[in-house]
This record gives sequence, C-alpha cells and structure tokens, in this order.
Amino acid sequence: MSWNGSIPAFSLYGEPPQIPDACIVHVETIAERGRIHGWTIAAHRHHDLHQLLLVKRGRVILRLDSLRATLRGAALITVPSNTVHSFQFAPDTRGIVVSFASELVAELANSRGSLRGFFERPTAVPLSRSGVAVQEVTTLCNLLLREFAHSAPGRESALRGLLGALLTNASRVSGTEAATNDAPITRELELHERFRQCIEHNYREHIPIETYARELRTSVVCLRRACLAAVGLPPIEIVHQRLVVEAQRQLRYTTMSVTEIAYHLGFEDPAYFSRFFTRRMKTTPRAFRRRDIPDESLT
Repeated sequence: MSWNGSIPAFSLYGEPPQIPDACIVHVETIAERGRIHGWTIAAHRHHDLHQLLLVKRGRVILRLDSLRATLRGAALITVPSNTVHSFQFAPDTRGIVVSFASELVAELANSRGSLRGFFERPTAVPLSRSGVAVQEVTTLCNLLLREFAHSAPGRESALRGLLGALLTNASRVSGTEAATNDAPITRELELHERFRQCIEHNYREHIPIETYARELRTSVVCLRRACLAAVGLPPIEIVHQRLVVEAQRQLRYTTMSVTEIAYHLGFEDPAYFSRFFTRRMKTTPRAFRRRDIPDESLT
C-alpha cells in the first residue's frame, strides 16, 4: 500500500501515536489484532517502540523496510523503532507480539552487552523447533503473555525481567549475539547511542552538529571521537545516513513526489535533495522508486 502523505505512525497498530512509557511492555497474540484487521497489517511504523514477533505456526508475507519475505511455519521477526513494516498473515496464524519502549532496550543493553546491535536492523529468521534456544524463546514469550494478562504484585518487574531474558535468547537465535559480544559499554559507545536517539527527534531540522553536542552536554570533538570509535563515521555522516534511510522509506511507501519528500525532510531546495540522495545511493530518487526489489524468500 502507498500513502498520499507521510507514512502513518501508531503506538500499537490502529491506535494513535503517543509518547511511550519508558517501562512499557505490551504483549498480545497475533490473532488478537490480526482478526480485527482481516489478518492484514498495512504499512506503518512506531516511534520509540520496538517489536518482536514469534510466529509459532502459519504463514506470513512481510515487508520490513527493504526486506520482503514469505515465512512458513515457526519464525522470529524483529522490528526496530521507525522501521516501516507490513504483514499479511494467513488466517489463524498463531504467535505472539511483544512491544516495548526503545528506552527500555537501551537500559537492558547497558547491563547486557550481548543486546547491543540487536535492534539496529530488522530481521526475519525461520526457526527450527528442535533448538534449545528456540524452545527458550517460545517459553519466555508464553510467560510474558501470561504475566501481561494478570495484574499480580510485581508485574512490572516480572515483565522487565522476562523481556531481558527473551531478548538475550532471541539474539542467540537470530545470530546477532556473536556479532555483539559482552564487551563493556564505554563512555564513547554510550555517547554515540545517545546521539543516535537525539538524531531520531531532530534529523529533519538539519541542525548543526554543535547544537547536537550542546544537547548532549559534550563538545564537538568528543562527539566526533565517540562516533568514530563506535561506527567509524563522523557525526554529520551519521545524520546524513538517517536522512537517506528516511528518503528511501518515503520513496518506497508513499506517493509523494520527490519535491514533496524533499520539503518533508527539511530540504529547502528539492534539486539539492536529489543531488544529496544520488551522491549517496548512486541512483536518482526517481530511479530508486522505479526499481523493482525482488522478494527475498526465507522459507
């Protein structure tokens, strides 16, 4: 589905956007929301909210930004905040959806180094029912669903503890744990992560790096050092990458013209936006929109 305006954002699908509680953990079955919407979840995104889906049985046709896939049977799907995603579930698909605030993930990552990078990009992983880690993920999802459904004493603490265990096991299943080891969080990594969060709220404003540094209560030199240490890129390039990602999303999922997208992203000159995009993507915005991206089968 393409949208005439910007890509819609919801708290949970079909619910108006709101600032998520930093402690929020929401759990429901795929069927609860799937049946209401005819098993089709149109393209949308969530600000400051991550999601993890465990499909136990059924079929799902999905799109997560540029990733398109058809999954049959058990699967694990991660949807980072701001990822544009859509799902078409076969009727009576069984599974669980866990939604939680980005701030909570950042807090958990500070105490569990293996979670760093787990929500940097969307993933869709077919599962083998025989794996021990897969069984742990299924058990933890079931426990989360049961805990969420009751208002027992200590419910919030229990949900946070179960979520931490779930994400740790899910990172093992998805293969990200090996890439994100248990090295301690350094001040530079922490500053880089806060810079990323700040970008999410300001990238369309095209504010100077000096302003970001002031908001983060650091110097431009320290911010540059942190970004180079974390990802090997200077701060301005990280901001530009975020603008390019958003431009790709708007070109894929909306019918806005290139000029409208340029203004939507804060560019005063649409021609400059086209040059900016072309320089980084090696193709023009219009050619990018026309390009047919083949489905990626994960069955």
